[in-house]
Amino acid sequence: MAFNEHLCMLQSYRILTGKDSFSTLLEEFDEVELVFDPTRAVIVMDDDVYDLVRYYFESKEDYEKCAEIHWAKCKAKNS
Repeated sequence: MAFNEHLCMLQSYRILTGKDSFSTLLEEFDEVELVFDPTRAVIVMDDDVYDLVRYYFESKEDYEKCAEIHWAKCKAKNS
């Protein structure tokens, strides 16, 4: 199967925002592609995976997802 950037970003968004877990995505999709390693903790910093996914959705003008990713990053930073 060819790489699907939108699906990769959408799956990454779903995990980063807590909407789904990695195991839930594995049950739903034949293949799961993420922009990060789900077996390692995401380190919150400038230009991290949260920002990468947010920039992608900004380019698609999906500002609702951008806001959710922003708040997920804030929550992760403060926990």
